[in-house]
Amino acid sequence: LGPGRQPAAMSNFGDKAATLVQDISQSEKGTIPPFNDELVRAVVDESNEHHRSILRLIGDIQEQGTSLDAAAPEDAAAILVHHQAVLRNKRALLVYLNERADRVRALRWELGTALPEDLGESLSHSERSYFQQYSALVNRYQGRRGGVGINITLDPTPPKEHKVQVRVLQERGELVTRDGTVDLAKNTVHLLWRDEAQPLIT
Repeated sequence: LGPGRQPAAMSNFGDKAATLVQDISQSEKGTIPPFNDELVRAVVDESNEHHRSILRLIGDIQEQGTSLDAAAPEDAAAILVHHQAVLRNKRALLVYLNERADRVRALRWELGTALPEDLGESLSHSERSYFQQYSALVNRYQGRRGGVGINITLDPTPPKEHKVQVRVLQERGELVTRDGTVDLAKNTVHLLWRDEAQPLIT
C-alpha cells in the first residue's frame, strides 16, 4: 500500500472481530456470556473506517480522471484489502450474533417462558426482546386456539405418540381433560395427552 493509504489500525485489523468469535466459541455450551457491546461497537466502527477508506481511494482515483478498471495496482490492491476486511468483520459479527441467537432460542425450550434474572443480565436489549418474541411464537403455535394444541417443549425430540399411559400413585380426584373427565383414583391406569399428564408427574 502506498503512503497515506494505510489506516492506523491496519497492522492489527480484524483482531477485535476474531476476539468476539473466540469469546463465544470458547464459552461453555448451554451458557450465554455477557453481551460484549463495547467490542461489537468497536468492530462496527472499524468496518465503517474501512468503508470510508474505500470511498477516499475511489474519490482520489476519480479526481485523477481514471476509471476504477484502469486504477493503479497499488490503489486497486488497497481497495480490495479494505473490502475484504469489511467482509471479514461482517462474517465474524454474524458468527457471534447467530450463535448467541441459537442459545437464546434454546433457553425457551430448556427453561420455559420465564427468563432467569442472571441470564437476562447477560443478554442485550435486542436479545431479551428476541427471546420474548420467540417465546410468544412458540406459545401461539402450541396453543389450543389456532395452534396444534400440544406442548411441544415437553420432549427434546418429537414423540411417536401424543398420549402416554399414566399410573396414579396418589389419589388426585377428577381431572377435566380434552377427552372428558377422568377419575384419578389411586392405582388406576389412564391414557392421557402428554401435555395434560406432564403437570401431574412428580
